[in-house]
Amino acid sequence: MPHPIESDGVPALITGADHLARLVERLARERRIGFDTEAASFHRYVDRIYLIQVSSETETALVDPLALADLAPLGELLAREELEVVFHDADYDLRAMDRDFGFRARRVFDTRIAAQLLGEPAVGLAALLLQYFGVHMDKKLQRADWSIRPLTPEMVRYAAEDTRYLPRLRDVLADRLRAAGRLGWAEEEFARLESLRWTAPPPDDGYLRLKGAKALPRRAQAVLRAVHAWREEAARALDRAPFRVLPNDAVLAVARAVPQSTAELHAVAGLPGSLARRYGDELLAAVRAGLEAPAATRPARERTERIRPDAAQEARFERLKRLRNRRAEELDLQPGVVCPNGALALIARAAPASADALREVPDLRRWQLEALGPAAIVAAVAPGETQ
Repeated sequence: MPHPIESDGVPALITGADHLARLVERLARERRIGFDTEAASFHRYVDRIYLIQVSSETETALVDPLALADLAPLGELLAREELEVVFHDADYDLRAMDRDFGFRARRVFDTRIAAQLLGEPAVGLAALLLQYFGVHMDKKLQRADWSIRPLTPEMVRYAAEDTRYLPRLRDVLADRLRAAGRLGWAEEEFARLESLRWTAPPPDDGYLRLKGAKALPRRAQAVLRAVHAWREEAARALDRAPFRVLPNDAVLAVARAVPQSTAELHAVAGLPGSLARRYGDELLAAVRAGLEAPAATRPARERTERIRPDAAQEARFERLKRLRNRRAEELDLQPGVVCPNGALALIARAAPASADALREVPDLRRWQLEALGPAAIVAAVAPGETQ
């Protein structure tokens, strides 16, 4: 059986085991491939991968995980030590591949990270392709529903653009990193990506992640918890993204207002009338459930003890921040790229008195030490130093 290939710029859509095996066989002979995934969390309740895009320098193919019972050959390909896998913003893709298939990429190159370390003013894929190759990407399908089948020709072409140029873009950015003496910086970041794993969100507290939820009184929080739980069940039954059942602002509006009658529900500012009519009985039942919850089971207002830094620690942080900002300007990089404030705070708290002690600070990269200078960091945290 002949394998599908690109024809007139239209990528192959891999839906059969034989075609997948042939694709993997060809890609295994490459030095590097571009890789991306598409999900549908904007539309579906369950977030999962609905499409996988892969490109070599000569071929682009789309792998359909809905049509293939076994994607193991693709996982084996990603794990090959000889093959470099090029992503743009790899974090989500790597976590999702681990979650859905247990796949892990062995060697990663992330073009977004590379662009950040080069000080590019815009690091989105569309901006980089336009800058380096004059390619215009139309992002109107960025939130398309990738779970639908069949995919439209427009969706197929759009998906292919996300990986078609990645191997070439990788080479351009790697050359620039090497010339700037920053390739080692990028490689350290890439190596850290290999350890990324999917982490499930904490159960039962999703309602507290809504903006403004933690500021509500306990009574309103109890209603919010019940309305949020109803929305989750409705969204799961419909396989629809929860916000498409009831927007977050509307969930919070109901919790604040605590309506106990149809008239009160329709009067809630922030709750569209169409949704009040469609879900009125269910929403009122959820409000009642929240109000009737025993007081002991109502959400307790979180009281997190924040350890405030003392004056000496704050002074160390400010000196480190000035050092970081000065070096960022010299390197023509964003300050947060050189070293985020969280890492500076850890250094200020640890107050390392030597380069050896500085290396014990958690999550501090070797390249960040190089960029800032170990001696300069130690001097910045030394008591009595002014900078």
